[in-house]
Amino acid sequence: MKRKIMYALLVPVLVLGCRKEQQKASPPSGSAPGTALSLDQVKAYYKSDTINNIAWDKATYISGNTSPYWLVGISGRPRFQSLGLGYRQLLFYRDTNNKINTRILETIPDAIYLQRKRQDPNTGFTGRTFVYDQDYHFLYGKTYLNGKQIGQIKPATGKPKPIQADMLAPITECAWVDNNYVDGDGNAVIYSEQVCATSYVDLGSDGGGSDNSGFSGGSPGDASPAGGGAGPAPAPEVSNLPGENKSGINPKDYMKCFQNIPENGASMTITIYVQEPWPGTTFNIGPNSVGHTAISLTKTNGNTSITQTVGYYPDATGFNKMHAPSKLVDNGGDLEYNVSISYQVTAENFNKIVNYISNPPTVYDITDFNCTNFVNSACLAGSIKLPDPFTYSPLYPSSPVLAPGALGDSIEKLKGDPNVNTTGGNIPLSHGPCN
Repeated sequence: MKRKIMYALLVPVLVLGCRKEQQKASPPSGSAPGTALSLDQVKAYYKSDTINNIAWDKATYISGNTSPYWLVGISGRPRFQSLGLGYRQLLFYRDTNNKINTRILETIPDAIYLQRKRQDPNTGFTGRTFVYDQDYHFLYGKTYLNGKQIGQIKPATGKPKPIQADMLAPITECAWVDNNYVDGDGNAVIYSEQVCATSYVDLGSDGGGSDNSGFSGGSPGDASPAGGGAGPAPAPEVSNLPGENKSGINPKDYMKCFQNIPENGASMTITIYVQEPWPGTTFNIGPNSVGHTAISLTKTNGNTSITQTVGYYPDATGFNKMHAPSKLVDNGGDLEYNVSISYQVTAENFNKIVNYISNPPTVYDITDFNCTNFVNSACLAGSIKLPDPFTYSPLYPSSPVLAPGALGDSIEKLKGDPNVNTTGGNIPLSHGPCN
């Protein structure tokens, strides 16, 4: 069934208190009175389904914190950030009018969490759940970090505008992060996450949607893959980084070339190239994987000019790329970029950047020190302050992360500046090493 792209607004708020453990109970038999619900009653209510493959033999009965309900897995795997790592379930319960009702749950573990933990996320769940009615209308959702609810997801009528930190109270820093996933039917659901580093607030009761159904939603532990169906995928492979398959270079051999050009009368330029994950958005993953940020140095004197462009990568494969020894790669010649920004610098600052690149940090980490961190640090060594490269994640609410998507978006906002290119192209060839 075709549906329009939907927008949802996520406002993560940190929560005190421990997550309630999943409460399982023996399934009732027959037609129990009150709010009890038997599997036979569920089957009689739901009748047949020619679209979803329902694993009734793996249905799970949950006593719940409001009323009992049944969970059963169905086919179809949601996709989040280009990765098929979620799973779908049907949930059956009695509403406030004592009538049997249905909800569709789409549970999406966080990809980085899975890649770091490399285990099934049934304990200490980190990720998102989306709740739909039986006609697949989006109702609400929740975000979890290590088994605790840290936020809620609500439908919204449109895309919110960015909020600047300086517009807010000094004790609160917020930012909007666009995100998207593809539900189990293959339809796009786009939402924006507002992440705030604030004091702890207790949400109290449900904190979910206001559908007045009588079902407040279980935790991801309740909505575990025990109900059958597709089940959660194993930890997905880490996305390929643009240009990562090149061999590492000796940065000193590349930076040594600038000594061959006299400093007196020379001009020096630093250019930052960004391949955005999803051009035109602030998404942190997209058609161009997670994107990439590279730094280019050019020294010119008369008719002689040397350019070297390098990027910072993990020197590893698979899951080990999450945290690995680092390598510098020659990004000149074959790497496409979407936006760039250039700076004229003094010889003193140019040489400081050269020195930083000649002695790069030895450890790469996908969130703590990645390609954008490296470029930002090199620029700061030469007294260059880049446009805002920070993004926020609900999974790291108090620690902004540097990312190509955020830097690229900030550069795009400077369109019209003579030092900014927003039409993209191929990064020019590097000079190469000098002995």
